[in-house]
Amino acid sequence: MERSVQLIVAGGISLTAGLWLVAAGDRIGVVESMWLYGGIALAALGVAALVGGITHDLTDGPFGA
Repeated sequence: MERSVQLIVAGGISLTAGLWLVAAGDRIGVVESMWLYGGIALAALGVAALVGGITHDLTDGPFGA
């Protein structure tokens, strides 16, 4: 599989898992806990991987430097 596809898939899975952790921490009533911080960190890592995967194959186009 290409590197960009791997990053997009991994980013989507990480983002989903991070959001589930935040929701689970809120559901069980521990708002200020490691669940929340871990979920936010994992979601941020997922977004970074998604952006990296999407921009990996982009080119400048005919007008780029």
